[in-house]
Amino acid sequence: MKLSELEEGNKLSLRIITKDQKMQLNAVLKKHIRDDIALITLMCDTSRKLSFDNVRTDMEFCPTGEVPLIWYSVRVVNYKDDDYAVQVFSEGAKHNRRGSFRVGVSSPARVKNAQPGTPREVMIRDVSLTGFSISDRKGELSLSAGDTLSVYWEDFGHILDLTGRVVRTEEQEGVKIFGFEICNVCKDLASYINKKQRQKR
Repeated sequence: MKLSELEEGNKLSLRIITKDQKMQLNAVLKKHIRDDIALITLMCDTSRKLSFDNVRTDMEFCPTGEVPLIWYSVRVVNYKDDDYAVQVFSEGAKHNRRGSFRVGVSSPARVKNAQPGTPREVMIRDVSLTGFSISDRKGELSLSAGDTLSVYWEDFGHILDLTGRVVRTEEQEGVKIFGFEICNVCKDLASYINKKQRQKR
């Protein structure tokens, strides 16, 4: 996809990578300037302008229900007011963040060690060998990048006990979606994914 094909108002995600750490910022596409340059507004609370010098920045767009698109090594510079200009040097490519096959689940799961104010049950959207995602229709979850969550469910005679670290958050038609990177070992996971794959076929 070309940058110019994105609609104004589309939600974007900037992944800032330094030698020692990674950081994610949400943004909104405000206006197209050229085919390869657009104005964006960052969705974060900061009183001072951010500098994107000496870091690598990738930009991601998540079409509803489709594989995310990513533009690698984009250039982001300060613009007037609270806006920034982003320049891309290639077309957006499909990006499977997990690098492994994911299967749809759509099953409820119990939240382990649920804290006060946290729901005791969530809906698992999909799972792969390296990650999973959940949906929150009621807006009950308050999670940020880096937070962890442990979930448990049984399906096809398999026991899935997963702990994940939040790597992305997005909103689709009023539903909040959280993507997790798996942090523990679950012996039933590979067998479960294989069985779900065969069921889909």
